[in-house]
Amino acid sequence: MQKKFKIMNQYDEQEFLNTVRINGLLKYNMDKTKGKLKEPDIEMMKVVRDENNIIVGGIAGSTYLSSLEIEVLWISEAYRGQNIASQLLVEIENEAKKAGCQMAHLTTYSFQAPQFYQKNGFVVCGEIDGFPDNIKLYILKKLL
Repeated sequence: MQKKFKIMNQYDEQEFLNTVRINGLLKYNMDKTKGKLKEPDIEMMKVVRDENNIIVGGIAGSTYLSSLEIEVLWISEAYRGQNIASQLLVEIENEAKKAGCQMAHLTTYSFQAPQFYQKNGFVVCGEIDGFPDNIKLYILKKLL
């Protein structure tokens, strides 16, 4: 017998987080990876500040399955060209290596920085096209 259900737009954000993300998908993923999903389970974040202590860039990532996922890397236009992003990459990669990560991975659009990541040792391992204006999404990885 099929169970009844309805798809809705209204929900409580915390209820969604607890039910779908934590007790649903996360629990499923933990079971399927025999708990390795959360190894080493570290959130990493580094910021760059100017002489007035204002953030002008930063990097953030998280680790799981012995890998580092770089989620955000941004430098203010006024500070680009000073090798800051490359330094941030090196720092977060070294921290991930010390934690036991063997690989780093990320996604970037064609209008963002695929060439930058390739210059820093990442290789394209996937490409998704079909976005407006011939924009592509690249998936890149790097062995640490």
